[in-house]
Amino acid sequence: MNRHLLSVQTRENNRTNTMINRESTPLISDSSVDSTINSKNGSDNVDCSFMSHSMCQIFGSVSLTKRQRALKLLGVGPAASLIKDAVLGYQDSPHEGTYDPYENPDAFVRNTMSIVCGRLVGYNWVKNLLLGANWVLFILSFFEPPHWCRDSNLDIVQQNLNFIGSEYGDCKIILDARGTTVDGEENQAYYPNWNVMLLSISQSNHVELICIVMIFSYLILKLGDDGFDLSLFFFPEFKRWVHSSQIVILVCLVLGILTGNTTLNPFFRMIILGSFLRKFQIEFLTMMKMIPEMAYILAILAIFVVFYAWCGVVLFFDSEQGANGFPNLLEGVWTLWICVTTANYPDVMMSSYNDNRLVSASYFISFMIISFFYLMNLVLAVTVNS
Repeated sequence: MNRHLLSVQTRENNRTNTMINRESTPLISDSSVDSTINSKNGSDNVDCSFMSHSMCQIFGSVSLTKRQRALKLLGVGPAASLIKDAVLGYQDSPHEGTYDPYENPDAFVRNTMSIVCGRLVGYNWVKNLLLGANWVLFILSFFEPPHWCRDSNLDIVQQNLNFIGSEYGDCKIILDARGTTVDGEENQAYYPNWNVMLLSISQSNHVELICIVMIFSYLILKLGDDGFDLSLFFFPEFKRWVHSSQIVILVCLVLGILTGNTTLNPFFRMIILGSFLRKFQIEFLTMMKMIPEMAYILAILAIFVVFYAWCGVVLFFDSEQGANGFPNLLEGVWTLWICVTTANYPDVMMSSYNDNRLVSASYFISFMIISFFYLMNLVLAVTVNS
């Protein structure tokens, strides 16, 4: 009896060891296949003694023997390779609109550059460096001399013709100018500011150029990830629009710096930042998709405001209320549009309310009930439903 139990236990242990050995062996490690492929491809080891660990990983991935061996085998080999790329964040997983460096083994140099660029693009520190350059460009507008006052023809500048242009342009004169206000307060700044011009014009241009070079280098890596194939880099639809807009904006920024006409550069910086923020793009596209559904309710609101503005021009003609808020149809529309936001209500109706309370209250209160309490809530309902 004991001998029988011992033999059964021995068989179970042998079976368990066999299963463990099978599970610890890779699915693609068939000895016959390995020997055949290794004889054709040779060794795929990389000497990492002279490079860092991260660079060793990059150049280790250039050796395509293991990847090609997995993709040639049937079963889970190709799927496992693609899952690994997705988990590690690599960019070489083949799908529509991207370059597959494992499809054509003959183009070794092109495949190698595609894999290296794809690995670099996938690293988090490269993405953080790119976002940092974009945010520096965006924040730069708060610490550089304002573009509107660098070369100005204001009277303040004309009165200081003997002033030799500084590294801040005319901004130093304009932002430091002081005088007496219409209220009689003396020594007040004509243009109140926080005096945060920490960078001169030349320093600002140098910082901007450095950030532009970093962003352009990232686009070169993206082009390399696509195998330096322009048809893939400018793949139709979203990818084409994003890459085209990024390149055009970078060119405009450089031309603005070279020509000295940098008035539009702050706006270009905001656009280039938004082009690299994926969540911003999703929210922006969602907002654009909502516009057709909101067009009808917005048209009703616009017609209602124009109608009430016309009534206000007629109703308050030749009165203080008409002179202040309804001198013409355009000014009436502007007055009522501000009234929809309640920014000027009830101050906007005070002059006519003192003259005729019934007319003034009927006009403005009915307008507020329909526009603010009904139509604006209807706009909110359509937005949430969309």
